[in-house]
Amino acid sequence: MKTLRPWFRLVRLPNLLTVPGDSIAGFMLATFGRMEHIQMGPLLFAMGAALFLYLFGLIVNDIVDLETDRTERPDRPLPAGEITLPQARMAAIAMALSGLNVALLAGKSALIVAGILSGAILLYNGKLKNVPGVGALIMGSCRGLSVLLGVAAARPEWFLSLPSTCIIWPSMLAPLIVALYVAAFTALARRETEREKPMGPLRWIPMIVLLLGLPCLLIMVTAIGLTTGVGPTIFVFIFCMAVMRAWLLGGPLYRIQEMPLIIGGFIRNLLLVQAALCVACGTAGLLPAVTLVLLFAVFPRIAKAYYSS
Repeated sequence: MKTLRPWFRLVRLPNLLTVPGDSIAGFMLATFGRMEHIQMGPLLFAMGAALFLYLFGLIVNDIVDLETDRTERPDRPLPAGEITLPQARMAAIAMALSGLNVALLAGKSALIVAGILSGAILLYNGKLKNVPGVGALIMGSCRGLSVLLGVAAARPEWFLSLPSTCIIWPSMLAPLIVALYVAAFTALARRETEREKPMGPLRWIPMIVLLLGLPCLLIMVTAIGLTTGVGPTIFVFIFCMAVMRAWLLGGPLYRIQEMPLIIGGFIRNLLLVQAALCVACGTAGLLPAVTLVLLFAVFPRIAKAYYSS
């Protein structure tokens, strides 16, 4: 454990809990929440690819920020010398190759999405990370592409020949919702080192994205006729929880908590967003949705145990 602990800190272990849900949500929407369309192999491969590429991005981020971290965050594993730079580089290469190879197992369409995701990660860390607005949008697009990985694994034919009907629309809207939500709180995270938190409208954007995006998704799947069972009812319940949490984080909690805790809360809220997306179409997404809600419930305990170790 002493050997692994620096690596756990390097990849910010609790945040990894929010990654597989991206691909699960995309997969469930693309299969219309119907059990007969679900194939576990492509789903697991999409989840694995998203996780490996997320790890790749985290490691590359610390490699690029090494000189900055020596001054501002000297306790991070790389500046502290707990992990050497060559070790981090080899780990990043291994994660990138693993992500692309696992994506290929999910199909050529998933590999294309994974390749675009890898490029976005390198673009973010190499060139655009510190560009105001643009960096946050690229970060958000990376999480949106993780959702799209699930869509590509479930419906590879959509990426070869777009269907003439509108059944593809919900599967395209979901990555956009996740991307904009993540971009919004990433822009807030850029203010983490400021002594006084910005009190402008930026703190409300994550809530506004959910308040507008998720109902539009439900209306869309209902109008197309994709909804089945009690899925939409559960969707509304989880949606209300996610929006309320985003309101608390942008309002009362924002005034009294430190910025790292606010950003951690927005990251945790991703689990509720993913759970809502899973059940938007039907009850086949109920099990993963319940799992994601349970992860949301235990996330603070896991994070507390991780940061206190």
